[in-house]
Amino acid sequence: MSVNGETLQLFTDYAPIRPTATIRFAPGLAPSALETVYGGRAGDSSVTLRADVVRGRLVILDAPLGTNGQPTGSYNTQAAFSISRFPGASAIAIAALDLVSAGAASSLRSGGLGLSATAGNSTQLPFGLVISSATAARMMGAQPGSLRPGARGNSVIVDVRFDEQAVNFPARNVIAILRGSDPLLHGQYVAIGAHSDHIAPTTLGVDHDSLRAYNRVMRPFGAESRIVVASAPNAAQVVQIQASIDSVRRLRPARRDSIFNGADDDASGSVAMLEIAESLAKGARPRRSILFVWHTGEESGLLGSAFFTENTTVPRDSIVAQLNMDMVGRGMATDLAGGGARNIQVIGSRRLSTDLGNVVDSVNATSADPYLIDYGPDAPRHIQNRYCRSDHYMYARTGIPIAYISRGYHQDYHLVTDEAQYISYDGLARVAAFVRDISVALADRNDRVRVDKAKPDPLAPCQQ
Repeated sequence: MSVNGETLQLFTDYAPIRPTATIRFAPGLAPSALETVYGGRAGDSSVTLRADVVRGRLVILDAPLGTNGQPTGSYNTQAAFSISRFPGASAIAIAALDLVSAGAASSLRSGGLGLSATAGNSTQLPFGLVISSATAARMMGAQPGSLRPGARGNSVIVDVRFDEQAVNFPARNVIAILRGSDPLLHGQYVAIGAHSDHIAPTTLGVDHDSLRAYNRVMRPFGAESRIVVASAPNAAQVVQIQASIDSVRRLRPARRDSIFNGADDDASGSVAMLEIAESLAKGARPRRSILFVWHTGEESGLLGSAFFTENTTVPRDSIVAQLNMDMVGRGMATDLAGGGARNIQVIGSRRLSTDLGNVVDSVNATSADPYLIDYGPDAPRHIQNRYCRSDHYMYARTGIPIAYISRGYHQDYHLVTDEAQYISYDGLARVAAFVRDISVALADRNDRVRVDKAKPDPLAPCQQ
């Protein structure tokens, strides 16, 4: 990239934003000269520009404001929103490169897994950039903050793109169909999903028992960074942790481990789907068909579910609802406060369809021992942002009603200690039966569940 004959330096003056399933920028810019236009501050929805003002141009945005009212380098959400605000732009540049954290800067420099923004979508999307404040001023010919939105700046010569290559070890979604019994309804599908991937091994092994002892006291939600306790243990906590380690040492020596087995996240959901499929195949067929999808790449940014919802193997509008299971093998009192055999969390069941939420509640109410459903994690702006963090969202963004079923976080989340020995198998079987019964209730209805809530913009970022 260059401005007024001066070449801009990659990662110093600008950095491309890699397209992902949730930030759907284009993967490249063809060699060209782009006119620039000032679009205001990233995230400021009060600024509107006519389509002809931004069409084919490079839109320059100031860094977004953080919760303290100051410019911040956390730009992902605002970048995703800008795609829907300026869909006709050739590129969008956010002047936040000076403010990003060291980790974010390293991520900008790195390669990584992604998903072409144009996959399954013929609409050309903008290319995304993060630029320094000095670069923004150079492009606009003045400090952007001194300009009115819509002001024109200098022309920028561009020739920048990501090099897309196949991954070394490809993974695939696995899909199965149980055909419905009703000749008029078997062309409609109730989808059930879980993800079959997990995260990579650590580079350095850790002692399994010491890690669990520490997390039991200090990090009851494991590696969940939004609610993790960051402070060092106090004297009483040190004693408690050491006592736990000592009790285990009397039974066995240290056990070093570097493998993330992901027994609960999400082998639990994956095997529950197998049990549901077997149960339904042996019994009377429901009226509508059941579509089973084991998604890959969830941990890398919902890649498998993003690909499937853009390249469905059945007509997309024939999917009446999607039930997602993620982390359904724990949830007992030893795992989280308020846990127990009747603990379950349901997220998103009424966000698109009141009918779907009613079906979930009705199936639960008619159970011999109903769950105490916790809808707390579905609250708007909930700190854990659960609605946006698993495969169901890729269905919801296309207007398919979803219900995300989980039994919650625990001390082994995203750690090497998430192993099969800690799974509650009776509880897991009960969740499988619950989801099976919901799927049958949906499949046997005379009418498909109605979408009676506003559908989201599929290109806009998810909002909890």
